[in-house]
Amino acid sequence: MSDLARKDLFVCLGIWLALEIVCFAILPALHLGQTRSSLQGWFLLSVLMGMGGASLMAASTQLDQFFQFQQEIGRQNQMLRSLLVAVVSWLGLIGIGFPLLVGSLQVFGKVFELLKS
Repeated sequence: MSDLARKDLFVCLGIWLALEIVCFAILPALHLGQTRSSLQGWFLLSVLMGMGGASLMAASTQLDQFFQFQQEIGRQNQMLRSLLVAVVSWLGLIGIGFPLLVGSLQVFGKVFELLKS
């Protein structure tokens, strides 16, 4: 793994960990979301998606560096390779940002619950 890919991996893990703490520790403690016990399934899914997302981000960086060193790149092949790197990056971002989706659902669920009553 290159230094840049390793750096991306650790930065993405740090961002994901911060989102985990906010969504699964701080929001329930402030009573802005569901209880911690009801979030257990979401937490496990978020751990899998976050680690996978960080790995995909590092893999996309590694793929991009690998493709840059290829000498015989045609125009069409270069576009397909760029598309592959972009798709892998976006999938990684979705995995890293999954706790943000869960936290948003918690907050908006609480808001709609208060509006309904």
